[in-house]
Amino acid sequence: MVGASHGARLFVLEHRFYGASQPFDDWSLDSFRYLSSEQAMADIAYFLASMNEDLEQRQTIVVGGSYPGALSAWFRAKYPHMVIASWAASAVVQPIVDFWQYDE
Repeated sequence: MVGASHGARLFVLEHRFYGASQPFDDWSLDSFRYLSSEQAMADIAYFLASMNEDLEQRQTIVVGGSYPGALSAWFRAKYPHMVIASWAASAVVQPIVDFWQYDE
């Protein structure tokens, strides 16, 4: 990878409640209150702070496509002190609740 050849560290994060990232043993509605874009961004902030403890001023770029792209754009807006840029490919930046036309 080009970034790695320049000393960059590359991470792929998994959104909580997806894959192996299950924070609770049950899938109750009470547990799902922690399944939100706000919580996902807080998770990213915690991860980056942990990974950058050795060099707090490390230049970081967040990248994503579709929903992860939206998260990367929202993250840059909410945590501008943590990242220098966001690359949001095909990002949904103005979501529509109950967008039934998507299936047509």
